[in-house]
Amino acid sequence: MPALLAATLAATAAAQQAKPVANWANINQLVAGAEIRVTLANGKTLSGFMQRVTPESLAINATTSQETISRQDIRRVELKRPGHRGRNTLIGLAIGAGAGLAVGAGADAKSGPGRMFPDLGKAVFTPMGALVGTVVGVALPTGGWRDVYRAP
Repeated sequence: MPALLAATLAATAAAQQAKPVANWANINQLVAGAEIRVTLANGKTLSGFMQRVTPESLAINATTSQETISRQDIRRVELKRPGHRGRNTLIGLAIGAGAGLAVGAGADAKSGPGRMFPDLGKAVFTPMGALVGTVVGVALPTGGWRDVYRAP
């Protein structure tokens, strides 16, 4: 189950990356203060917060200074996506606990009557599954950068 979740999230991220981004108007949709990373034509990269955009330029409050960059000098603009580590952790916990409970119930059903601990399988496999699912949820990639504009 955790592998299915990881594959679904990876496919969704790949589909989002496939959108055309050669349109300067995409930058107009960003709000002032959005965290962006700008790659210049000379290979230099600036990270900071977007201040304003015009048809000819982009103003960014970079780490060390405020810069206004000409559109012709920009090769790529990326937007920082918010992370979802907490959500992924809870989803992994729920899926892992459910899978552990199912395995434990199957193990308990196969054991004979008169056992001293009739629910031992569920009591052991449910928390083990929850732990494994939580670790997988924490390990899933989260956040990152999404292309908003690429020069044609």
